[in-house]
Amino acid sequence: MDLFGQQLLDAETHKAVFGELPSSLQTRLRTAEVGDLVLQLLDAGWRKGQLAARLGAMPAGEQPEADVVRLLQGFLDQLPPDARWREERAERDALQASRAEAEEPASEESRQRWVAQIRAELSAPRTPRAARPARPSRHCAMCGKEGTFFVTRGVRLCEACVGLLEVGAVRLPDDHDDQLVG
Repeated sequence: MDLFGQQLLDAETHKAVFGELPSSLQTRLRTAEVGDLVLQLLDAGWRKGQLAARLGAMPAGEQPEADVVRLLQGFLDQLPPDARWREERAERDALQASRAEAEEPASEESRQRWVAQIRAELSAPRTPRAARPARPSRHCAMCGKEGTFFVTRGVRLCEACVGLLEVGAVRLPDDHDDQLVG
C-alpha cells in the first residue's frame, strides 16, 4: 500500500525486524512511517537481523513507538555496519601496506655507526662488583656436626641439638646474635 510515498512492510520483513519486540508493540509499529524508514534502511545496506538486534536491545520507555521511530531515523544518518566494517578493513589494510613499504633495512653507514657506538660502550671500564657476603656456616653451632636445621641467620643446628633447644636445655638469646646460651 502506498500513501504519499510511504509503504507498509510485508509481513515477513516486519516479523524479521520487529519479531523480538512484544506483539502489542509490533502491531503499533505496523505503520507506513515505520515501514518507509525500514525500507530506506534496507536500501541503504542494513540487514534485517542488524536492525532486529539493535531494536531488541533497546530499553523500554514510556513511548516505545516514538523511541523506535527516533532510533530508526538515527540509523539513517549512520553507515550500515557492513559498510563501516569494509571502510575500517580498507584502512587497516592500507596501514599494514604502508608499514610493509616503510620497512627497509638500515643503510651500511647507519649500521656501522650503531656497531661503533655499541663497541665503545662495551670497551668502557667496568665497575667492580660488590663482594658477596660470606655464607653462614653449614655446621651445627653447638656440636660442629652437619647443621640441617636453620634457626637464625647465622645459626644452624643438628637434629640432636634441636632436641636440646626444644626441651629448654639451651636457649637463643633475646638479641639473636648467633650465639646459643646453654
